Amino acid sequence: MTDLVPVTRDRLREQAAVFLDGLASPHTAKSYGYGLDSWLTWCEHHRVDPLDAVPAHGQLWSTALRDQGYSDGTRANRLSAVRSFYEWLDEQDVPFRKNPAKFKTGRPKANPVPTPALSAEQVVALLDAADADTPRTAAIVWTLATTGLRVAELLAADVEDLAQDHGHTVLQVMGKGRRRRSALLIPAAHQRITAYLATRADVDRLPALTAGARPRRPLFTTDTGQRVDPRNLRRQLVRLATQARLPESLIARLGPHVLRATFVTLNLAAGKDLRVVQYAVGHATPTTTEGYDRSHLNPDSHPAYALMGVLAAARARRTAEPLDQ
Repeated sequence: MTDLVPVTRDRLREQAAVFLDGLASPHTAKSYGYGLDSWLTWCEHHRVDPLDAVPAHGQLWSTALRDQGYSDGTRANRLSAVRSFYEWLDEQDVPFRKNPAKFKTGRPKANPVPTPALSAEQVVALLDAADADTPRTAAIVWTLATTGLRVAELLAADVEDLAQDHGHTVLQVMGKGRRRRSALLIPAAHQRITAYLATRADVDRLPALTAGARPRRPLFTTDTGQRVDPRNLRRQLVRLATQARLPESLIARLGPHVLRATFVTLNLAAGKDLRVVQYAVGHATPTTTEGYDRSHLNPDSHPAYALMGVLAAARARRTAEPLDQ
C-alpha cells in the first residue's frame, strides 16, 4: 500500500512538470500547463490541498475563471488539463481524494461553435496567396491543406522525418497518444518543401558518418533558427486570407485547424471512404472524423433546394394533367 506522504504545492508542481513532459504535442503541453498553473494557484490562494480537493472545488474554480472573463473554450481546456493530470496521478499510484475536474453540472462546452471549413475555391485562393509569399509560407500552407495534419504535428517535425514509402514521399509525425504515422506529401507540397529547404544553410550539409551523431533539425524554422510558433502561423493565415479576399466572417475564425476541417470535409464530399480519411488525419475513431465534416453546413446541400425540385416536378405534373370535363 502506498504511504500517504504529504505533498506540498512545489512537489505537486514537479509532478505536473513530469506529466506535461510526457505529452506528445508541445502545443497541448503548453496549454495544459496554463490550466494546471491556474488550478494550483487557485488552490493555494483558497488554502485547498489539491490532493484533498473534490469536484465542488473544481466547479468553484471554473466559475471563478468565468467571472474573470475566460471563454467557455478556454475554461473547458483548463478543466481537461486538470482532469487528465489527476487521471495520470492515479496511474502513478499517487493518492488523492477525487478528481476535481469531474463534475456534472455547469461544465462549459469545449466547442460551442464548430470550426468552419473552406470551399475548394477558397483553398485555391489561399494557396495562391501563399505561393506569392515566402517559400516557407508556401511550404507550410500547402502541407497543412493537403495532409490534414495537426499544426502541432507539423511544427514538431524535423527534416529527418521526411522519408519514402513505396515510392511516395511522406512525413513521419508523432500524433496524439504518442502514435507515429506517415502523412503523404503530394508532389506539389513536396516541391515547395524542397524549395524552402534550399534556402536553409543548415540543411546543405553532408550526413554524419556515425549514426545519431548529428542533431535533428526542425523542418520549419524562423529566421533565428527556432521552430515556428503556431500563434505566428495563425497570423500569417489571416494575412493570406485577407490578401485572397476571403469573407471577413471566415477570416475572423481562420487558423490552422480550419485547414484540417477543410481536408476532412472536401475528402468526404468527394466520396472518399471515411476510414481512409480517418487514418490520414490520425483520428482514433471514425466518429471523431465525422465530427470534422462541415459539408452539412454548406447551403449548396441544404434540403430546401431538394424540396424546390420536388415542388417544381409536382407543379409540372399538375400543369400537364387534363382539366376535368
